[in-house]
Amino acid sequence: MTGQQKLMTTDGIREFVNAALADPAVDLAIPLAMSLPLREGLGATVLTTLSRGDYHPSVGDVPGSLTYRDGDEIKVAKLSTEAELLLSAYLDR
Repeated sequence: MTGQQKLMTTDGIREFVNAALADPAVDLAIPLAMSLPLREGLGATVLTTLSRGDYHPSVGDVPGSLTYRDGDEIKVAKLSTEAELLLSAYLDR
C-alpha cells in the first residue's frame, strides 16, 4: 500500500455496517478490532472479552461507553460515533 492510510468516516462506517447487517458473511470483528485501538486507545485484547453488558449506548448528547477489565481494575472508555456503530452491530449479531 502506498500513501497515507486513513480511518473510515462516520458515513463510511454507517454504509459498511448496513451492508454487513445485510450480509452475515461479513465479519465485523476485523474493523472493530482496528477501531477500538486506533480511535479509543484500547488494547486489542479488549474485544475478545466483551459481552453485551459491557457496552452502554449513547443517550442524547452523552457518548456511548465501554467498560472493560485491565488487570484488576475495571475501566470505562468513551466511544467515538464510529466505534459505537461498529460495536453495536457486532454485539447484535
